[in-house]
Amino acid sequence: MRAFLLCAALAAALPVSASAAEARPKLAILDFAANGASKELASAAGGLAANELDRMAVFQVVTADAIRTMLAFEKQRQMLGCAEAGCMAEIGGALGVDWLVSGKVTKLGASAGMPETFSLDLTLTNVRKAQREGSVIETARTEAELVQRAGKAAQKLVAKILAGRSGKLVVSAGEAGAVVKVDDQVKGTTPLRGPVALPAGPHTLTVEKKGFVAYQKDVQVDPGKLVEERVTLVPSPDFVREYESRQKKLRLGAWISTGVAAIGIASAVALQVSASSLYGNETTPGTFLYARAKLQSGVEQDAGGTNFREQASKLKSDIEGRQTLSYVAGGLGGIAAIAATYFWIAGEDPNRYSGFAEPSARLDVAPVPGGAVAAATIKF
Repeated sequence: MRAFLLCAALAAALPVSASAAEARPKLAILDFAANGASKELASAAGGLAANELDRMAVFQVVTADAIRTMLAFEKQRQMLGCAEAGCMAEIGGALGVDWLVSGKVTKLGASAGMPETFSLDLTLTNVRKAQREGSVIETARTEAELVQRAGKAAQKLVAKILAGRSGKLVVSAGEAGAVVKVDDQVKGTTPLRGPVALPAGPHTLTVEKKGFVAYQKDVQVDPGKLVEERVTLVPSPDFVREYESRQKKLRLGAWISTGVAAIGIASAVALQVSASSLYGNETTPGTFLYARAKLQSGVEQDAGGTNFREQASKLKSDIEGRQTLSYVAGGLGGIAAIAATYFWIAGEDPNRYSGFAEPSARLDVAPVPGGAVAAATIKF
């Protein structure tokens, strides 16, 4: 009967929606025991552990404070008089939860040259199976250090539960080659090959690239869901200046080499056309083939005094010269075309980061009757 009343009271005290109740397992955190340490230290460690578990937004967390509002402190302490899994399961069953977190803060005094130390022992009990699922022990030299480690210890304690309740994170960034980290672990570089599978709960996303301000954000991954995070990296002013200077040079080289390639190829074509016209045919006077045909027919000179042998020799020399020049121009044009291709591929838009202007400030002062009005303009 007492367990039934306790469950009913706790259900009324917790503002959890029906859908959230179905999706998230229930986890209760009991008061941490103090073993040689102060009750205040045990309470602080328990509070931080509870806050961290609640921040994950994966569990319905029933804190020790909520339990105390339903029960007298002495009754709760009597319930916590056992540490065995079976006894803990009975407590969890009375609270109507799936998991139970208990803890103990121990203080070890300095002795035999060893400094004073503090330890936090957390235990996770599976209420339905009535068995201990895991434990975490953290040690510290000071009370402050121990309290700081309480949140991380709580994360480690429930890692096994979260592993079976995973989601996926998609990270998209406009910058290629940026290093993507989740909880300080490298997951790859942008663009990532696919979603990153993560345990449900909060995670710290960090995206870094040299020359850019590091992007950092806490993202919530829900079980069985896909979360997309669009990242915009902000370049530093020095990076923008170096980028624009380099890209302007590459763009200038691209235009110059493109122009040289066009002129070289056009010149090669024009020289080939002119050489072909000089080569001509046997019926067009003034061409090499016409002069050679006359010589083959035994005519050395026409009535106008044109020496066909001299003309043929001169035309042959001109044709060969123009062909040679066309090959040179074509070769230069081809080399310039290769260079232009490289510059266009290697280069990017010099104005790509023009939207990230350097901060500037301006103060305008306008005289008015009886004084002056100042207006400050700040641009980012």
